[in-house]
Amino acid sequence: MSSRSNFFGLSLRDLDILRRLLSVRSVSGVAAQLGQSQPSVSAILRRLRDIFGDPLLVRSGQKMVLTEKGMLVSAQVDALMNGFVDLLESDETFDPATSERTIRIAAATSFEFFLVPHLIAELNRIAPRCRLELFVPTLHSGDETERESGGLDAIVGNWPVPPAHLKHMPLASAELACLVCVSHPLPAGTQLTLEDYVRLSHISPSSQQDLSISPIEGMLARLGLERRVVISVPDYSIIPQLLPGTQHAFTVGRRYAEHATRGGRLKLLQMPEELGVMAFYLLWHERSQASRYHRWLRETIRRLVREQDVLAVPGGRP
Repeated sequence: MSSRSNFFGLSLRDLDILRRLLSVRSVSGVAAQLGQSQPSVSAILRRLRDIFGDPLLVRSGQKMVLTEKGMLVSAQVDALMNGFVDLLESDETFDPATSERTIRIAAATSFEFFLVPHLIAELNRIAPRCRLELFVPTLHSGDETERESGGLDAIVGNWPVPPAHLKHMPLASAELACLVCVSHPLPAGTQLTLEDYVRLSHISPSSQQDLSISPIEGMLARLGLERRVVISVPDYSIIPQLLPGTQHAFTVGRRYAEHATRGGRLKLLQMPEELGVMAFYLLWHERSQASRYHRWLRETIRRLVREQDVLAVPGGRP
């Protein structure tokens, strides 16, 4: 009981070093971060191993990996340290330049690919000590914004209908196009009808269980139609590489599609008028409406979308 009452002799500094060790997985790397000697960090790791009764980090070939308990401790220490940051950093005194918050955003893959490089560069400039965790929106993402801790701070969504319990604002809209292999029987530039479109075999970045929140499925459902998704992959950017040599189709922003056709292996088909535009919006929970931190985050995202060409293909290549 006495050991528990004094937290086994652990200080916040020990927990911070533990979090860094389990994240960086390198004693020398953490020592460099903290400006300390490697032996001093090694000594702290030895003490932490004794306290937890587990090696936590073990060598595997040329790198260090977490033990099973190390993975469990890593998740719990992250949550604990983030809780301390929230406790000590009141919303009234929030300053992005000094904040060490973990920013958690779920962004639709078809927008994340474009927005995130701009967001990372901006956070590096104005909030260099913040951590960023990105997620793909799922059927449960709306519920994640309601959790008191460890939940999502914001969602960039393109759901057919925004969840009623979340606040939202429009961010951007993208004209859509359909990418197919250059050998596809339909000529390049063909104006598809709805009947043409639903007869195609489609590749989607939405998993089968999340197709109900896909913007394309949503638009089709309102028209009483359904398309045939034959392949679902989580990586938006890899899909154009899967099209050559197949009869499959990929629905994507027109600017991205036009760029992807420059290699000569793909061609563009015109979308049906009823499916011509996809809207994106920013969502958040009502409890964060007045929060200084959340207002700053929402305004940062909105400003990037407004000032940067966020729908341009990052790096000039798909």
